[in-house]
Amino acid sequence: MKLSKVNDKGQLNEVLTYMVFRKFILLVLLVGAFSILSGCKEEADSLTIGFIPLKEKEVMLEEYKPIQNYLEENLDFPVNIEIMDNYANLVKGMENESIDIGYFGAFSYIAAESQMPLTPLIVEERKVTGIYYQSFIISRSDSNLKTIDDLKGKKFAFVDSGSTSGFVLPYALFKSRSIEMDNYFSGIHYSGSHVGVLEDLKNSIVDAGAISSIQYEQLLEDGEIREEDYTIIWESPEIPGSPYVARSELDQKLQENFVEAMLTIHQEIPDELSQYDRSLEKFVKIENKDYNSIRNISTILGKEYMVNYFLQDK
Repeated sequence: MKLSKVNDKGQLNEVLTYMVFRKFILLVLLVGAFSILSGCKEEADSLTIGFIPLKEKEVMLEEYKPIQNYLEENLDFPVNIEIMDNYANLVKGMENESIDIGYFGAFSYIAAESQMPLTPLIVEERKVTGIYYQSFIISRSDSNLKTIDDLKGKKFAFVDSGSTSGFVLPYALFKSRSIEMDNYFSGIHYSGSHVGVLEDLKNSIVDAGAISSIQYEQLLEDGEIREEDYTIIWESPEIPGSPYVARSELDQKLQENFVEAMLTIHQEIPDELSQYDRSLEKFVKIENKDYNSIRNISTILGKEYMVNYFLQDK
């Protein structure tokens, strides 16, 4: 706007008002543009998946290598695998964004979502048990232990305090029956793995123990144990398997591409997938609501339990 000499006071006010208004509009546009640019997330150029040590770290890294290579080929950028020391460190890794997607147990996922927004993506569907599994409390058949009441004064084995089927569900059962475990059992043993529970039973180190139905059924199918040698004292309700979970703010397109790749992996590299886990059929989508039964259990056990067993680095 070309300004001519202004003589009238009213006209001067109009000009000044126009100039102030124009500066205001320019400021609004600049602020808006800055907000849009600063709000844009940087496009992902790598992916880090976190696990807890289900086996020796070196073994896990080697076994997962075919899946890692497959994902890198499909996502077209580096995929890093991190084996954390425990669930608490896996949760912290996702909180500080050093981990993008975590492989959680059913209960540890619920504990983690109490700390940050998370999105469950996929779960393993197994050949024998499907996507759901149970917790079993078992004894040796020759022990004549057939009920929970029979276990009083006996030695009991858990997998570890972070295992949903090998600790959380039996713990919830005992709590619902007002059983104080330290007083009820003559000894409590942590075997370190589901196979370890069976070995401790077989070697009479304990009288009964908690184990995942997945491992139990797989060992039966492989002929490594015999059904007649064990008694299933208790079975939990069915619970969903261990999910792959993303930080909710993780790039949405990356989440979608990861899911798409994992849903077809059984078709693309079937031999490599079988070598990774011969009991695994494929991956399927899972939703937040599928874990409501676990949320109900977490409510019963309370916040303190989650902090002590899943969120606190020991």
